Amino acid sequence: MGWSFKGMMYQLFIDPLIAGHRNRVAARVGPPDRVIDVACGTGALTMAMAGRAEHVTGIDISEDMIITARRMAERRGFTNVTLTLHDASDLSCYADNEFDVAVASMAIHQFEAELAAKILSEMGRIAKRVIIADYNCPMRRNLPAVLAWSIEYMAAGDHYRNFRIYMQNGGMPWLAGKAGLIMEVVETRGSGVFVVAQGAKGR
Repeated sequence: MGWSFKGMMYQLFIDPLIAGHRNRVAARVGPPDRVIDVACGTGALTMAMAGRAEHVTGIDISEDMIITARRMAERRGFTNVTLTLHDASDLSCYADNEFDVAVASMAIHQFEAELAAKILSEMGRIAKRVIIADYNCPMRRNLPAVLAWSIEYMAAGDHYRNFRIYMQNGGMPWLAGKAGLIMEVVETRGSGVFVVAQGAKGR
């Protein structure tokens, strides 16, 4: 089993910041659910859901992240997890309603808007329910919000540019609308910095 320095850094410094956020997402899946975790990163959310769901598939374009996630799954003894190196921009390999739930956590704001909408739309096609956890918009003016903006600023490049466009246009409701998703349950978390939204593709 491989090892990734980048993955370890994410586990040490990023994953702990959103542990509560992650637990709220995991609480929305149950024993019968077949789940896909889109852009799963280090697999922290994948593992949290694996303790509750029937099966969880995690996909990520980063080999470092998949290596890290596989190490975590092996260390924790999960046998109901599949982790695959795969680009979230192409979910055509999955059938309509192949999953009960499609989840994306702290990933959608990183994508260019049209691509983000495409990914969300495809998530609505391959799963009966969609759960999106990301930045709330607008954020409250507080210290956690300053920290969030600072982290995104340090990410720089396209990542920060896409984050700013996401925030300037209204965040998750804007992208969900572009994707044809109807978000029926919306919960703000982390002093108003984060949002967890659940819904489905409009019929």
